[in-house]
Amino acid sequence: MDPELRFALELADLADSITLPLFRRPGLVVETKADRTPVTEADRAVERALRERITRERPGDSLLGEEYGSIGDGAARWIVDPIDG
Repeated sequence: MDPELRFALELADLADSITLPLFRRPGLVVETKADRTPVTEADRAVERALRERITRERPGDSLLGEEYGSIGDGAARWIVDPIDG
C-alpha cells in the first residue's frame, strides 16, 4: 500500500476513535462560529489530534484546517475538515 494512503487511513481511524464515542451523545457541546456555522467539541478534538499527528510525523507538510487555520508551507498539504468534510 502507498505510504501516503496508509497514513491517510491511519488519520481516518484516529478521527473515528474520537468521533464515534461522541455520536448522538446527550449534551454534546455545539457552538455557532462567527460565520454562523455549527462547530462541535468533536470537530475541534479531531482537528487538534490530526494536527498533532501530522506535524509530528510529517513536519515538512503544510496543513489547512477548518477550525484552526493554516500551518506550514510544504508542497504536500493536508486539508482537515472534521465531521462534515
